[in-house]
Amino acid sequence: MGKKASDYRADYTDPQLRERLKERIKASDKGGAPGRWSARKSQLLAQEYERQGGGYRHPQRRSRSQRDLRRWTEQDWRTASGGTRARGEHGTDRYLPREAWEELTPQQRRETRQAKRRDDRRGRQHSANPPAARAARKAAELDGLPAAEAVKQARKLSPQQARRAREHESSHKGRKTVLRQLDKQIDR
Repeated sequence: MGKKASDYRADYTDPQLRERLKERIKASDKGGAPGRWSARKSQLLAQEYERQGGGYRHPQRRSRSQRDLRRWTEQDWRTASGGTRARGEHGTDRYLPREAWEELTPQQRRETRQAKRRDDRRGRQHSANPPAARAARKAAELDGLPAAEAVKQARKLSPQQARRAREHESSHKGRKTVLRQLDKQIDR
């Protein structure tokens, strides 16, 4: 059972509007199968809620899920072929930030696409990223964060993810504080 309008009173200025929009978006086929919730539908909900005048009770103290959603919305999400539509005639393709795809080898791209399509054929809405794709996504996400936030996120990485993120960081932004934290994660 999902949350109701009353659950959102602490965060949203118009929880009833948000609930109505959520039900309409959930029922549509845009951003995923009708009746199923997805990260893309969450993005659509946030955009439509704000477009219709909905606001936030604590705009300077957004919840973790609100901050994550904003960060994901700012990323350039694509399929391996560069398209923006994950659903096609051969099933649902993997959808990752463009920077994550750039981190993967051709073999790793094939493996992550195959895993997603296999789970899609089995009727599974969610498909975990293989380790290489997970590490590439984490590395790409750090790149889009301010240094202080990237350091906090780096503390949560496994040594393998930290290695991948360090390679990405040193070849892109090269922020010393982030690199130091990634080194600590690699050495733990």
